[in-house]
Amino acid sequence: MVFVYGTLKRGFPNHSLLVASATPFVGAASTAGPASLIIGPYSVPFLLPTPASASSGRVVSGELYAEALWRRCGGEEAEIGEYTVDHAGEYVPKSERLADAAGLIDAIHRFVATATDNRRRAHGLLP
Repeated sequence: MVFVYGTLKRGFPNHSLLVASATPFVGAASTAGPASLIIGPYSVPFLLPTPASASSGRVVSGELYAEALWRRCGGEEAEIGEYTVDHAGEYVPKSERLADAAGLIDAIHRFVATATDNRRRAHGLLP
């Protein structure tokens, strides 16, 4: 299963990519808890779980599809770029920023660096 929460959803500009690939729609869904939307330097958005101690983040609505899109996007070969405090300042709404932007960047780096295959599978990033 893959959770989509942006322009891949029905009624949005990139949904035609899912239609063209015959990816089966499963249903509407939302994240189990609050998440923070991060948009990287190449305009690729992703969600990070919001720590329980933070007051930022929101439950995100989206859709479920029965397809391993991660494989279609290059799987393990997909690049994860470096994110800076400048990126966080530009892409994270002021209302959702942590008091220390460097703390947010550190959280992103820790999440990416410690993601095991099991964790990636749990997030639909691996088959």
